[in-house]
Amino acid sequence: MGLTIRTARLADRERILAISAQIWEGEDYVPGIIDEWLRMRDSEVAVAELNGVVVSFARTVNLAPGYVWLEGIRTDVAAQGHGAGNALTDYFIEKASREGATCIGLSTYIDNLASIHLIEKHGFERQASFVLAEATFDSPARSYARLSSVVLAVPFDEARAHIVTSDVMMMSNGFMPQGWKFWPVTRPGVAAWPPLHTACGLRDSNGSLRSLLVVCQPDHGADQVAIDFADGTPEDLDILLKHALAAFPGAKSITAMVPAHETTHTALLEALVALEFDVWRHGEPDVFVYERPVDMR
Repeated sequence: MGLTIRTARLADRERILAISAQIWEGEDYVPGIIDEWLRMRDSEVAVAELNGVVVSFARTVNLAPGYVWLEGIRTDVAAQGHGAGNALTDYFIEKASREGATCIGLSTYIDNLASIHLIEKHGFERQASFVLAEATFDSPARSYARLSSVVLAVPFDEARAHIVTSDVMMMSNGFMPQGWKFWPVTRPGVAAWPPLHTACGLRDSNGSLRSLLVVCQPDHGADQVAIDFADGTPEDLDILLKHALAAFPGAKSITAMVPAHETTHTALLEALVALEFDVWRHGEPDVFVYERPVDMR
């Protein structure tokens, strides 16, 4: 029968979970989101079958008209080398072209060399880099949690206006993270925002917003929290991060993606280190965002 690609069905759920269990030492995010993926509109989960057995899967979602996000490419370890990931990538590129999309984006981790090789072979080019930091439930960072009376809620419209003109967005090349999904907030010709969950900040005596922290709507389960934007002085960031830690006491994991370029990064990284977040790879940029024009002639 060889290798075939098709849209996933509910009956594929157990095979998808079995493949996902091989990822991140069993801590993959897919099990917490697969049911939503399978029922969402403007989205498709596809599987690769090898001789009638599901050996790989991936998913795309339309973040904005013409902008497609590709994520969750997973292949059964026992079936690697048969071209399943390659075939799924081809499938979604061809689908995006048929549907009139202009661009496909995705993210990957520095250690995923096979994925990086695959996507670069398909014409994806790196657009932005981030440093991943995390505070798990038993992390020392949780001991710094402290609600602050000087931290105020910020209307989402005001938060968006602050974000688009910030140096943080320049460092991130126009992408705003929502966990491992990166939204093209100020990319050329497109503007798509993640659903905001919480925006809070500090104001000057005249009422102007001087610092901001944003948490987006959880994308990988209610017990996962992502700090998706933080901007301000080191002193303000310390207050805001402590406040965020206190605001989500039951979260299994609180993560942050810090925009970075080579050895330069935003002030958020030092604030996270000071609060004893686990900073992966000692602050080296380790999460990369790629894009590819759909039609490459």
